Amino acid sequence: MLQTVLITLHNISRWLVLVFGILAAARAFSGWRGKKAWTPADDRAGMLFTSLLDLQLLIGVVLYFTSPFMLPILQNFGAAMGNSSQRFFAVEHVFAMILAIVVAHIGRSLSKKAAGDVARHKRAAIGFTVALVLILAAIPWSRPLLQFFGLFTL
Repeated sequence: MLQTVLITLHNISRWLVLVFGILAAARAFSGWRGKKAWTPADDRAGMLFTSLLDLQLLIGVVLYFTSPFMLPILQNFGAAMGNSSQRFFAVEHVFAMILAIVVAHIGRSLSKKAAGDVARHKRAAIGFTVALVLILAAIPWSRPLLQFFGLFTL
């Protein structure tokens, strides 16, 4: 039961991360290219994106160490490295997502420290876009796109 809840939350938050990541990057690019003022809404978009990434990481770490799927991988890590699917979840997915979170946080932090509004938007746009590319590359697209508490899967 707990695994079903965690997988559902991890799955739903994936879509929230993507939506708010795209929103934050789009606002940053619009501000950068349009030479717009930095607004509280721009800051909120970046904050929501990074906060959702943090939530996603927390759920993912719990799943990593408690999931019945991960237990055999963790018990024989060497053998798992020879299986591309298991290696993806054990190393590649985790590494790329943590890197994406770090990049998004750096982008947000640098944008807050920038001297002018255009520089703020530019730093946010670059950081959020690189983070989104990493996220999109590391999502297991072969798995169900939406799982909802074991009631249905798309």
